[in-house]
Amino acid sequence: MTVIDRALRLFSRGLLALSAAACAGILGLVLAAVVMRYAVAAPFRFTEELSGLLLSAMAFLALPFAMAGNANIRVTLLTERLAPLPRRIVWVIGQLIMMAFCAIFAWEAWGIAEFTIRLNLSSEQARLPLGPWTALMPACLAVTGFIAAWAALQPPPEDRPQAL
Repeated sequence: MTVIDRALRLFSRGLLALSAAACAGILGLVLAAVVMRYAVAAPFRFTEELSGLLLSAMAFLALPFAMAGNANIRVTLLTERLAPLPRRIVWVIGQLIMMAFCAIFAWEAWGIAEFTIRLNLSSEQARLPLGPWTALMPACLAVTGFIAAWAALQPPPEDRPQAL
C-alpha cells in the first residue's frame, strides 16, 4: 500500500468518523426533542431542519470512505469472468464514469453553495446558516472524484488484496 493509499484511507476514515458523529447528533437531537416535547411541553423548533442537514452531511461525508474501500455496490457478474486486460479496461471506464459524475455533481453543487453563501441564506424556522452545509456537498464529491481517479490508476479490486 502506497503513501497516497494510506493518506486517502486515513482522510476518508476521518470523514467517516464525522459522518458517524452526524448520525449520533441526529439520534441525540431527536431524543432531546422527544424529551422536551413530552416532559417539558416545549419542543425545539430546529429539530427537523437540523436533523435534515445532519442527514445530508452524514451521507456525503461517508461517500469518500465507500469509494476508497471499494465498499460501493458493484455488479461483477460479467467482469469477474473477463481476462485481466479487458477487466482492467472496464475498471478504468467505470472509474472515469464515477469521476465524471463527481465532477458534474460538484460543479452544480458548488453553484448552489456559492449562491447560498453569497446571499447568506438560512433555514426557514430556526434560521440556521446553510452555507457550510451546502459547501459540504461539492467538497465531498471532489474528494470522492479524486479517490476514483486514484483508483483508476490501480488494478481492479479483484486483482489486489483488500484492507480497510
